[in-house]
This record gives sequence, C-alpha cells and structure tokens, in this order.
Amino acid sequence: MASDVVITCIVPISYRDASVLFDRSSTYSYMSSYFASCLDMTCDFLVTPIYVSTPIRDSIVIDHVYHSCVVTIGGYERTVDLLFLNIVDFDVILGMDWLSKYHAILDCHAKTVTLAMPGFPMFEWRGSLCHIPSRVVSFLKAQRMVGKGCLLYLAFVRDISADTPTIDSVPIIERISRCVPCRPTEYVTR
Repeated sequence: MASDVVITCIVPISYRDASVLFDRSSTYSYMSSYFASCLDMTCDFLVTPIYVSTPIRDSIVIDHVYHSCVVTIGGYERTVDLLFLNIVDFDVILGMDWLSKYHAILDCHAKTVTLAMPGFPMFEWRGSLCHIPSRVVSFLKAQRMVGKGCLLYLAFVRDISADTPTIDSVPIIERISRCVPCRPTEYVTR
C-alpha cells in the first residue's frame, strides 16, 4: 500500500528530470547540491540568510538561492526560487511557497496535485503511487536515535557471490585503428 503522507514524482525542473517531493509542511522550496551541479545555472546569495529546522530538530543556515527555476507539469511551465540545501533523497522539494503561489491542492491519499489558479483551466496531475524510499525514514530515525545516545555502526555490504565483469565482457561496437593524440593545454604566464 502506498504511503498517504507524501507525494513524490519525477518532474522536469529547468528542463532536467528531477526526483521531486511535494511537501506541504515545508515553508520554502529546495534543490539538492547534486541536482544543482547538473544544471547550468548560477546561484545567488540571499540578502538575509534563512534558518531552517529539519525533521530531526537540527537548524541549518541557508544562504544561497537559484532564482526562476522552471517547473514543467502537464506542459505548463511555472517558476520557483529554490534554496540550496544539502539533501540526498530528493533532487527538489517543492514547499508552500510554490504550492500556494500556484493554488496547488494536494490529495496525499490519491497522490494528486491540482493547480487551480484563477484565470487558468484547472489541471490535475497524478504523482507516484509507490512508497517513500525507506532510506528517508531510516536515516531520520537513525539520526533521532543517535541524538538520544544510541551507538551508530556503519556497514559496507558486498555480494561476493556475484561475478565481477571483465573488460572482455564489454561488447565492442567499432574498433578505431588509430588514435588522435591529445594536445596538452597551453598555459600563458603574465
């Protein structure tokens, strides 16, 4: 059964597919550091830094923003200013700043987002009907438990029964008989 707490999906953000969380409990919208590195955009400093409380009761200072990122849903393009936040489970979190600006109505049980802006036709979009990734819940739970004094163990698990592929197992599409040597970069001193 799908979680009725959140709506997640893949949505184009600035014309690149992003893993998005629609979060009615977040005041602002955020972009992950990984996703930011994939975009050809520059970030700006916020005039006034924002203090953000996380679900594990930590407080983080946010001082960078990506202005006018394009959100494409159902062929409609809308913009959002995304605050730079070091998150790993989603590329983008769309919070109340975006949801209220576009008169979004969230139905978490049906996993729908309805944009009901005055003067525009109502548009309903259906999100993923899958569970929230378990790593999100387990990470938050682990952080809380460590905060209460529990010990934390990090484990690296590897399946040694699986064969490691060899270079010979990679199919060759075309052999190149000669290689063009690379020219070293020329440096100019002043």
